[in-house]
Amino acid sequence: MFLNLSYRLRRLAPIGLAVVVLFAFGALVVLAQDAPAPLDVVNFELCSDFGGVTVDVFGDAGHNLKPYEFWADDFAQMGITVNIVDAPFNDVYSRLQTEFIAQSGAFDVVTFYPAYIGDFAGNGYLMPLDEFMGREPAAVWDPVQDDVLAPFRELYNKFGGETYALTIDGDVLVMMYRQDLFDNPDEQAAFQAQYGHELRPPETWDEWLEVGEFFTRDAGEMLAGETLEQPFYGLGEYGQRGFSYAWYLNRFASSGGIYFDENMNPLINTPEAAAGLQNMVDALQYAPPGVLGYGYDQLRDAFIQGQVAMVVQWTDVPKKAGDPTQGSVIAGRVGVGRVPGTLVGDSVVHRSMMPVGRVVGIAADSDQPEAAYCIAKYIAYNRSLEDVSSSLTGLDPYRMTHLEHPEAYTMFESEDAARAYLEGLQVALADGFPEIFIPGAAAYNDALDLQVNRALAGEVSPQEALDAVAAEWNNITDSLGRDRQVELWRQALESYRALGLIQ
Repeated sequence: MFLNLSYRLRRLAPIGLAVVVLFAFGALVVLAQDAPAPLDVVNFELCSDFGGVTVDVFGDAGHNLKPYEFWADDFAQMGITVNIVDAPFNDVYSRLQTEFIAQSGAFDVVTFYPAYIGDFAGNGYLMPLDEFMGREPAAVWDPVQDDVLAPFRELYNKFGGETYALTIDGDVLVMMYRQDLFDNPDEQAAFQAQYGHELRPPETWDEWLEVGEFFTRDAGEMLAGETLEQPFYGLGEYGQRGFSYAWYLNRFASSGGIYFDENMNPLINTPEAAAGLQNMVDALQYAPPGVLGYGYDQLRDAFIQGQVAMVVQWTDVPKKAGDPTQGSVIAGRVGVGRVPGTLVGDSVVHRSMMPVGRVVGIAADSDQPEAAYCIAKYIAYNRSLEDVSSSLTGLDPYRMTHLEHPEAYTMFESEDAARAYLEGLQVALADGFPEIFIPGAAAYNDALDLQVNRALAGEVSPQEALDAVAAEWNNITDSLGRDRQVELWRQALESYRALGLIQ
């Protein structure tokens, strides 16, 4: 079912184009938002009054904690005060691991990236949720997991056949580009003269470099008929230490890559894998000079503030690009399409990483597990449409309900424009490629990210970087117990294949 969502959309694209869905942002509602308006699309009831307890909620700092502010009145009706504790984006794993090992009881509801579920659930740090989910009345306790898109439900929430978390953020990467620049007749003519073919959103990673080169301009040069006061760059990349590995893995996966073979032998350092990292290194010459420090915020701002022609980013960024109250200067001029792919044989293969995401679980040492569950279920289901349809958060759709209500996405000029946004998201999800979901995922990802960063900085060649990753991955596997890791990896491969995420 998950893959079938995009079949209708694929037929919409002209032959030869990377299946591109344009987000017709147009004129947008400019009114500032205080909080999403309740939509009452789903039926739910609040938990009974807990009589004035405090639930400590942990999450990564920033806009994704706003739902706990939005719905404080409803929490108060349940007799719950939410105390928010945050940490920087890149420190979530280490902070939680420290508290879990110490059995500090510091947190009740924990927000984490689902790749860590093997480490946290496998070590007994999280409370199983199935008993809570099955309680009556269902309107109070049931988070309606059948509504959650299958990869998020099966990979993000479960470990060893039990549910340990509820999805609150469904991440996948998409390509965004300046539609107005691609449509400009002067730019089209100049590109045709320089490269011998038409200007279009890049279908392959080689075209990503070509288009990036074309749109990179110095101050004083012309761009779409106007003289630039500042340099303009063809593309942006996530170059910051922490999650740059995902931007590399888009390239790796589209060349046919998979992390390990059936026996956990790393496949990260093949010639095709090295070529993908070389492509990312080559792209930096068409990116802003500070790109090695670009994380989510910087990459988002470079695009929505009109400094770059193209980025690959999470699917919340189009909502912010369409909303001038969020700092966008390019509203109405944005196109969104598939992440570029790699020519394999006679076909271009597109794979879009599903990095990070967010889930909520209950700490095993929580002294308020029922109240904590009521908060987690509320965020994961009761008001989840309101949270993912707001440009005030970075939360992305993950339920069928979220895809069926374009009227909720009021930052777009019309319901048709919002519907195009949701249809484009489904195309990206159909190309989805999963992270590693076994114990040690954080360590495997960190080893990869370190070496990707070293290659981007020019300290080592792409092949040297990936050879180092393969060696370290073997060390991690051995330290965790190779036989057990092989068993869990084979189970993960079965899940990936059953969900249609790999062949």
